[in-house]
Amino acid sequence: MRRRAAALMSLTVLAGCTDSPAPPPAPPSAAPSGATSPAPVQVREVDAAGDRLTMTVQPLARRDETVVLTIATRLDAAHDGVRSARITDPFSTLTSSAFDTVRLVDPAGRRVWTIAPGADGKGCMCTGPLRADVGETRSLQAVFTGVPAGVTRLAVMLPYAGVFPDVPVVPGDLPGPLDVTGAGASYSASLDAWTERLDAPITTRRTPSQVDINLDADVLFRVDEATLTPAGTRAVRAMVTDLQAAGPAALTITGHTDNTGATAHNQELSEQRARTVARAMTGSLPPKSWPQTVAGRGEQEPAASNKEADGRRRNRRVTVSYRLATPAAAPSALAPSAPAPSAPAGARAVPLPKTKGTVGTATAGAEVALPLNRGTLRLTAAPARTVGPFLQVDLLATNIGDDDATIHDYLGQGVFTVRDEFDPFARFGASGVRTLAGGSVGYNLDYVIAGGGHRCLCDRVLNQRIPPGSTRTIALWFPAPPPGTTEIALDVPDNFRLTGIPIS
Repeated sequence: MRRRAAALMSLTVLAGCTDSPAPPPAPPSAAPSGATSPAPVQVREVDAAGDRLTMTVQPLARRDETVVLTIATRLDAAHDGVRSARITDPFSTLTSSAFDTVRLVDPAGRRVWTIAPGADGKGCMCTGPLRADVGETRSLQAVFTGVPAGVTRLAVMLPYAGVFPDVPVVPGDLPGPLDVTGAGASYSASLDAWTERLDAPITTRRTPSQVDINLDADVLFRVDEATLTPAGTRAVRAMVTDLQAAGPAALTITGHTDNTGATAHNQELSEQRARTVARAMTGSLPPKSWPQTVAGRGEQEPAASNKEADGRRRNRRVTVSYRLATPAAAPSALAPSAPAPSAPAGARAVPLPKTKGTVGTATAGAEVALPLNRGTLRLTAAPARTVGPFLQVDLLATNIGDDDATIHDYLGQGVFTVRDEFDPFARFGASGVRTLAGGSVGYNLDYVIAGGGHRCLCDRVLNQRIPPGSTRTIALWFPAPPPGTTEIALDVPDNFRLTGIPIS
């Protein structure tokens, strides 16, 4: 209970670490020790805040569009040397002790599922608070609904345990003891990928069906003008390179402004700027292969709040969009997906941005003293792996001090995310970690939740203690870097950087 009380005290304003405040947990449930179970798929030793577990993932059992996850979990050693532990605690929100933080990820279909609620929309269809003695094996379960029949393999993502990739989904009887009758609808959403070029003011968003390329109008044009600057010309050329690598597509070029000045003037300016970018692209992208639709939206579609200067800057942009020829609407096991743009032949290497943080390599690590005397960690990284259109990598945080360590907000970002959305959890998770590779920055995958905000596909709250000698695994998902990239760096601006992380 001590570690849970500390977590609650350190983050009293937060209701939980999933997509919404945690509902009351379901009643405790578990398979009896020694119960018969399907053949294991993956077995992993997990360090869960000092509890040493062996977790054995079973195939995901399916009936129609309902899927049940079962993980046989043996408590090998409990924190502080006690004889038993509540093994659901590391995998629960701050306001519950249920097994309610697991997510299923379909990289090929670019989707994520959260656990189904109960029939009344409350609680979760998952194992409730569950204790095990040292040496005892209990089952942790969770129910997911709305998983299409075409999905035959999924990744299981769990705090502390990381990602169990490529878990088969098999039809058959749903394992007990959970009663799935009347399970509510799981929340499911498509995954968005954000990248930013280091050599040009270009950010790109990829969804399962569309790509949006945003160019910073403050670099493209002088104030209140629609003629490209020299830097703007270079930026358009860089974007053209990305479009050529992606292949022919129908393009929509849209100008946007902030809300400064008269609405009619902003509308006209946005149209003029869109036409300027379209003309600059035509010589390299023949209209027969890249037909263009040009429009201006003025101040009507802000990307950020116009109340602050940075938000107004982000709203001044030209967006080039195209639909993907084969959207990932009917997912299958690691089907091909639209690739990230390749680096052009002979392109000069782009240096990494400068940092004031501690720099280390993937294996030797970076030793960091956490702010406010919260301990000392050695950060290392496991080899990254491409999974469909994404990159998955585990960041490993080992407590090398003599007292408990708490990551807290060291890996987070401000309460306003890279999308300029207010998210009070963004500070306390791993949302601030990014990749540096192939001349671009990759940000955490995210997805829309109810209400229109976004949540990163990452651990949302990292304020649980890490005992001395203990290692926490932090699973991270990013857009895949350009083809041919052999290694990446992980970076939190001015906090730390790990270089030389190989891609397997």
